[in-house]
Amino acid sequence: MRVTAKKANEIIEEAVGADAQPIVEFLKGKKNISEFVIGEKTKTEIHIVRNILYRLHNHNLAEYKRKKDSKKGYYISYWTFNQKALKDVSTRLQKSKLHKLQERLEREEKNAGCFFLCANTCTRLDFEQGTANEFKCPECGSLMTQQDNTRTIAFLREQIKEIESVAE
Repeated sequence: MRVTAKKANEIIEEAVGADAQPIVEFLKGKKNISEFVIGEKTKTEIHIVRNILYRLHNHNLAEYKRKKDSKKGYYISYWTFNQKALKDVSTRLQKSKLHKLQERLEREEKNAGCFFLCANTCTRLDFEQGTANEFKCPECGSLMTQQDNTRTIAFLREQIKEIESVAE
């Protein structure tokens, strides 16, 4: 899989959030940039910069080195964007998404025909939750009706098939 600029942005947004894009764009092609310089150049408050950088680091998309400032006596982190990790992050995200869809499909198939939907579409409950709430919506109090979930099952199967075909 080749990671284009557009795909890289999608991966970063899904893994870390859209607010990380300006910082990632600034860090691309640079090494060991002070968090204070990043904040200054991107016009972002330092605590927000640190939060984003640590989120990137949690996904192995950023690396840092800490050095003690000899004049002020506190530590400063110097950051580098890890472009090579994008493929691994993308693979992990796809596996996680696939796992969640498979769990949901299993739940939908196991409880086929046993879901109840509020007339105002506030909530959707399984049979056990429905009986506990006397088949009344816990949000608005309206009577809940039985839902046919065959379309949901078909949709989930299609989503799983799509992700599996991309992964191969």
